[in-house]
Amino acid sequence: MPRPVPVSRTRRGFTLIELLVVIAIIAILIGLLLPAVQKVRAAAARTSCQNNISQLGKAAHNYASGLGYFPPGCASDPATGQGAYVGTIAFLLPQMEQTPLYQQIQPNLFAISAPYSGTVWWGPAYTQSQAKIKTLQCPADPLGDSPAQSGAMAYLYTWNYTLNGGAFGAPSPVAKTNYASNAGTLGRVNDTFYSQYQGPFTTLSQTKIETIGDGTSNTFAFGEYLGGQLNPRDYSASWIGGCNLPTYWGLPPNGAWYVYSSGHDGIVNFAYCDGSVRSVRKGIALNAFANQPTGDWWVFQAAAGMRDGQQYDITTIGQ
Repeated sequence: MPRPVPVSRTRRGFTLIELLVVIAIIAILIGLLLPAVQKVRAAAARTSCQNNISQLGKAAHNYASGLGYFPPGCASDPATGQGAYVGTIAFLLPQMEQTPLYQQIQPNLFAISAPYSGTVWWGPAYTQSQAKIKTLQCPADPLGDSPAQSGAMAYLYTWNYTLNGGAFGAPSPVAKTNYASNAGTLGRVNDTFYSQYQGPFTTLSQTKIETIGDGTSNTFAFGEYLGGQLNPRDYSASWIGGCNLPTYWGLPPNGAWYVYSSGHDGIVNFAYCDGSVRSVRKGIALNAFANQPTGDWWVFQAAAGMRDGQQYDITTIGQ
């Protein structure tokens, strides 16, 4: 019986040059893939944020449908210094499927008209203010749900041509929001010109839908807000505090604690009073102090004002 003849097989490995070529190809593929992945993540974050802020706009609309008016920008009276300094978002908790949290907050903190108890929210509602609400946080914010190193805002509201705010020092456990209600150009002012650019959410306001002369689909309700520049961050905005912003200072590209801002590249999302959402391009001029605002600035004010009666094309400043 013939014996099988063994076959010799020689294994040949990669040469150093071949290995380097393979590594180079993989590096090129990764380099091509990463921007695509980043774009997908940015698009997903933008979509998620638009859904969040749309829910806020719809919640405000549902609140007004039930009670006959929108909640205030801030439940406090700056003229007397009395009130709880509770902001718009806290009033909307039941409309945002947060009724149990709302019921844990003392009812007197939601008083819109005098007499006030004199109790500010960070006394009796400090524990509740630490509840993190996912739909109030934009996924494009690099801080996530972490507080800013400089502290968290206790209240923020526009009054008598000025933006007033108070903050807790860092670290603060108060939970944040990335959204703020619209006060209009300068909030509630005794001025014939700027009063037409008043927004639906000002101190102690109870704006009825029928008084929004420009229509709910033409008036900002909420905008994105970071609390300052991306890095370093000035503040985090508390969802329970009076986060109620004016539009007078435009939309600077790098953000600031006193303007709407976002972690998205180039845009800030805004929800209208009917719940629809549109994006506005960053970089709207800040030189209104010199009485030289650009055309974009005026379009921005027309979108913020609820009874200016002006026609505007948001696509000129939107994306």
